[in-house]
Amino acid sequence: MRLLKLCCAALLALASVLPTASAQSLGKATLARITFKGTSILGASSASYNTITIQNNAPQPDLVGARKNSVRSSTTTPTTLSVPMPRLDAISTASPSVNFTGLTTVDTAIANEGSVVTPPDQGLCSGHGYVMEAINSSLAVYKSSGARLTTPESVYTFFNLDPVANPILSDPRCYYDAPTQRWFASMINVLNFNTGRSNLVLAVSQTSDPTGAYNLYSIDTTDDGLNGTPADTGCSSSDPCFGDQPTLGADANGIYITTNEFDLAGFYFNGAQVYAISKSGLESGSMPTVVHIGNLPLAEGPAYSIQPASSPDLSSEGDSGVEYFLSALDFNGTLDNRIAVWALSNTGSLSEATPSVTLTNQILTSEVYGQPYPVTQKPGPYPLGQSLGEPEESIDSGDDRMQNAVYASGRLWAGLNTIVSDGSNINTGIAYFVVNPSMKGGQLSATLQGQGYIAVAGNSAIYPGIGVTADGSAAAAFTVAGPGMYASAAYAHINPSHAGSVQIVAPGQAPQDDFSGYPEFHGSGVARWGDYSWGVADGSSLWFATEFIPGNIDSTNYYTDFGTQVFKVNLDQ
Repeated sequence: MRLLKLCCAALLALASVLPTASAQSLGKATLARITFKGTSILGASSASYNTITIQNNAPQPDLVGARKNSVRSSTTTPTTLSVPMPRLDAISTASPSVNFTGLTTVDTAIANEGSVVTPPDQGLCSGHGYVMEAINSSLAVYKSSGARLTTPESVYTFFNLDPVANPILSDPRCYYDAPTQRWFASMINVLNFNTGRSNLVLAVSQTSDPTGAYNLYSIDTTDDGLNGTPADTGCSSSDPCFGDQPTLGADANGIYITTNEFDLAGFYFNGAQVYAISKSGLESGSMPTVVHIGNLPLAEGPAYSIQPASSPDLSSEGDSGVEYFLSALDFNGTLDNRIAVWALSNTGSLSEATPSVTLTNQILTSEVYGQPYPVTQKPGPYPLGQSLGEPEESIDSGDDRMQNAVYASGRLWAGLNTIVSDGSNINTGIAYFVVNPSMKGGQLSATLQGQGYIAVAGNSAIYPGIGVTADGSAAAAFTVAGPGMYASAAYAHINPSHAGSVQIVAPGQAPQDDFSGYPEFHGSGVARWGDYSWGVADGSSLWFATEFIPGNIDSTNYYTDFGTQVFKVNLDQ
């Protein structure tokens, strides 16, 4: 078990950095710099365009390569692990109670004056009769019936950022807090060219209306020792670090954002960073204390992609408050059979000027999972690629980092992409985990209550987004794609022992035809996909969002043809 304690005395004495004796070389805790950046109203502006442009398809930080390079000791992973051969799930079609196409390539172009970004990196949250969807460069609000309430708005407009000075906003997330009826949205701002600094941007609604006013905040993630940030390895004013692949979670007391820290040049990887912020402070419009915890060792390498949980039942988290997280441990990018459970305890103290929180973890033995392969597509028309003289591209199934986590009814759920075999072919499937965590006397105790796979014959299931209701009913949304099926939106009910049949809710109509996969745009024949899907509870129903190819978008005009599907699943479906 790893232990990191942020104690009041250290904060009062230094107001920034814990003494080495408290951290015991297992981590580093500081107070992060948060800045109020004004207000915004969602849907208050609109844009138009005359010509389409695409953002430069710059190489993405290689998390798998970074994990391999950062291994500090010989692996403890058994060498006898084999590619999993799970039971293959049947495929059928379903008609959810609400089912509509969300934001698409076209909406991205309209909202951003012709600028197109890929992939969508889809975020979703719902409550109070509304649904909010955010993708990499635009966001919109819908009624719970599926009717669109706001014109898709550029994330640059919403966060009051100049796209010239801040060219890369990425990884949108959103969260609706049912007890306080407030909406939260976050993204990473990789680099501000005017200041040379990176930051996380966070919007918090002033009321229960997601189309109303928001307070805007910024958290400095440059970590070069300036502006109140820690001086992390490889981070400097000439080579600033940034928090890639940010996540968003919450408990009754706090909002939690985690990142993977890279330097801009791509030479250094500092692993997972955890930012814990008082929820009440954000909602009141004050300047809350932000606890930043980094330098987190885990087994033979630095922890990465620590997924904070959200919860439909915040009352089950204990009087002093605890936020749970899950992460994977495949440091070598091959196969592994371990996951890590994390707990940040005493989160009730986040509202104090000097919080006292403790981060612990426990490693559990799990089913085998491993680095997935790109997905071969079903042959079909791909006019952009054909116009370039390129073969049909494959779809990137990402890596085996942990995806979104949910804590409900005493259980912690999450899933990830994994390599699987159907006996004849190597495909990508989904591994999911159900953990029973508890905190007693400041000690974390966790057991693996269940686990399972989602896999289909001859095709792949990629990017799970798990939703869980307060009573513990769960399902996962994902994309099904492969030689036998265009990329389609799907879901499956899951429980601690197995998954139900795969339900297709929006069949794909064409191959993905995306600029990110073609050499002319610095691609390698493998096109970026949604990076994550999403699931969230709204009362006794589950809302989901995932990427698919609708088939009605001219990729030669927009350079990509992605669509997103948003749907609501009642428990009897």
